[in-house]
Amino acid sequence: MSNITPIILILATVGMFFGYINPTYTGVTGAATAEDKSIKELQIEEGDYKDALNKTAEIERVRTGLSDQYKKIDPNNQTKIEKLLPDHIDSVRLIIDINNIAAKYGMSLTNIILTASGVLPPAPKASTPASASSPSSAPAVSTFVGPDDRQYDSIKLGFTVTGSYENFIQFLKEIEESLRVVDVTSIAFSGTKTGSPVSGQSVATSPTSVPNLYTYTMTIRTYYLK
Repeated sequence: MSNITPIILILATVGMFFGYINPTYTGVTGAATAEDKSIKELQIEEGDYKDALNKTAEIERVRTGLSDQYKKIDPNNQTKIEKLLPDHIDSVRLIIDINNIAAKYGMSLTNIILTASGVLPPAPKASTPASASSPSSAPAVSTFVGPDDRQYDSIKLGFTVTGSYENFIQFLKEIEESLRVVDVTSIAFSGTKTGSPVSGQSVATSPTSVPNLYTYTMTIRTYYLK
């Protein structure tokens, strides 16, 4: 009898180890709640949380460092950076800025159309080149497939201005040299009838007294960070 008791205790201990202790410690339960998970699963989860906290702390240190560097930049240069890399587009300010440039050369924006079209991937090259005098009115079809991981987006602004060729060239040049990133995506022009007053001009500076005026219809695209 004295020999059976130790054997029973040993068997009970072995059964408890394999039946409860080992599964509780090293088992893979896949449970959703912490109460039902094994100790090993909780330790792995704890490690994941620690890694996430360390990464968050590192990101915060980098963010603080960048913020401190940004604060050291001259306020005037900060304004230029915000205009070069805006985090949004103020459509009213955009129209005013472009119109102010046009006004320097005796022109003003009309027939304004603002489209938040987003950034499109490069269109496939056409097999037959289009005629320069008669561009296709149908938009190019993109073959881009998959998620868009770009860190920027864009809007398109269409408008019409009327003026001389020389003034229009200066207008385009100033847009090109402005801090705002702008792409001219389309331009079309037509002659202006002599004697028809131009929007924004007085009778003294109408096409009757200023020859070689043209009406330009164009579309530009400008960008912002997402």
